[in-house]
Amino acid sequence: MKEKNVILQPAKKNRRKIIRSIIQLIVVLFLAVVLIKAVFLTDKRFAEAVPLNNKEGFIALSYFGVSRNDSPKYVSKKNLEEQLTLLEKQGYQTITQKDILDFYQKNKPLPEKALFLSFEDGRTDSSIFAQNIMEKLNYKATMFTYANKMDTRDQKFLKPKDLKLMEKSGYWELGSNGYRLTYINIFNDKGQSLGMIDENNIPNKTTIEYYNHYLMDFIRNQYMIPSETRQEMEIRIKKDYKLMQDIYQQEFGKVPKAYAIMHANSLYNNMDPLVQSANDKEIKDKFLMHFNLELSAYNDRDSDLYNLNRLQVSPYWSTNHVMMKIRQASNQNVEFKIGDPALAQKWHTINGAAEFDNNKVTLTSAPSSEGRILLKETMPQQYNVGFTFKGNVVGEQAFYVNYDDKTNSYLRIALIDNELVVSEKLPASDIVEKARFPLNEIKWNEEEYAFNKATVYTYQDTQKGSRIVEEEYPRNLRKNRVFNIAVNKDKINIDVDNVLSETIQINPSLHGSQIGFGALFSHKDTSHEQYADDIYDTLIEDILITDRKDQTIFTNQYTNFEKVKYKSTTLFNHVVDFFIETF
Repeated sequence: MKEKNVILQPAKKNRRKIIRSIIQLIVVLFLAVVLIKAVFLTDKRFAEAVPLNNKEGFIALSYFGVSRNDSPKYVSKKNLEEQLTLLEKQGYQTITQKDILDFYQKNKPLPEKALFLSFEDGRTDSSIFAQNIMEKLNYKATMFTYANKMDTRDQKFLKPKDLKLMEKSGYWELGSNGYRLTYINIFNDKGQSLGMIDENNIPNKTTIEYYNHYLMDFIRNQYMIPSETRQEMEIRIKKDYKLMQDIYQQEFGKVPKAYAIMHANSLYNNMDPLVQSANDKEIKDKFLMHFNLELSAYNDRDSDLYNLNRLQVSPYWSTNHVMMKIRQASNQNVEFKIGDPALAQKWHTINGAAEFDNNKVTLTSAPSSEGRILLKETMPQQYNVGFTFKGNVVGEQAFYVNYDDKTNSYLRIALIDNELVVSEKLPASDIVEKARFPLNEIKWNEEEYAFNKATVYTYQDTQKGSRIVEEEYPRNLRKNRVFNIAVNKDKINIDVDNVLSETIQINPSLHGSQIGFGALFSHKDTSHEQYADDIYDTLIEDILITDRKDQTIFTNQYTNFEKVKYKSTTLFNHVVDFFIETF
């Protein structure tokens, strides 16, 4: 029997190889078709006649990459299309690098709602998944690239032949992120100096505690003392810009007009003055504009051409989150995405913005204040509510009971930084916390923790060990929490994930008969994180409200047919994504 198994084993292996080869071929052909359609067979962009009456300024959006579906690092194609389509619907027109130069140098006006759109790092997936969207909207964008990626075999990055075709299509312009993505003055979480390492050669990024980018500082030794003289530093930096210049000149016959240094916000801010001077000289010698900041989405008439802003869009932001950031920066009258109008009609938006999409409600707060929606339907004295919170752990996702809009009184059940907090607000009184319950600890990957490590630091800083605090969670970490709440006249029973179950007494002064949801950013100190901001998205799925007779008062849950359809589509997408990433 054993011999028979041994004899049959090669045949099994061969069959597996054949099947695997067929699957790989199908996936390769599929990707080839997508690539050809998206990049190489594009229509020529046509120039639209747009009124030029804007002498105030423009917004600038930047994306690090685009993925086929949701990703912790890159915005999904679906979200990118939703965001750009909503902007186009409101009259936002993309502007070119020349438009920006003419605006600042020749006082030429821009379109009323001007948008400078860009993608950073020169990633192939950005061009593949963004191209069709650009064609639909007749948008134009700048692709920022690293010069040293031009002659590598790494297919994640666009090559000169790709970029030339993209430029020829009229939908793209070329920009530069510099010559390389290399880190210097690296220290691990044990305080050990690792010197200088190229981004692709870092063995384990979770152990890297401090670093800086190649052009941001002197090369320093294990005690953070400069190991090069001023002259050596200037020669090194000048050489890096020269290497970049030579590659662009060789491949394109020109250096791009636009530059975006890595990392943002350091130049003219907290950089060593000598290093700053060396960079400033090279940038102004080789480029005509520089997107140096990522602090805001807006550039006004008085902005410096060599210190321009762009908003780097985070992958986990909702469409309305992006719109809220634009409104916050520009004070422009920005419209928000509503989604299903029939569902939206059932709710009243008190503050912020709400999108209703199938079984999901996305509630986005206004800056530094709570977003809040109320169901218009009044509740009976006894009812049951079920839903799932799916927002980021760090933040406040709230559910309101016995809400009275006239007296601004309510009982509030909120997820706050992975704790369940119950508060009440009586008429003409301040909100008071009634109870607080810790929830089970969430396991997460350290790679999800978004430290702002590329910054100014001292030797003493590097010796303090890891900055990861076990009790804290990264702002971009999500966790599903399933709620089932039974509301009675004098008490409510709260169940979370079938693990935590608590009963809370309802103050008899709370006479309201509405329910609602809230969204608010976390006030915790996150100066060491990249993505801390004062706008927050609460994600609510599968709301079901029933009365004491189990009759439905409100629901946005899928029907059985819709659920099967959704799960089938999701499964197909996961399979395709697996083969794209694996092969």
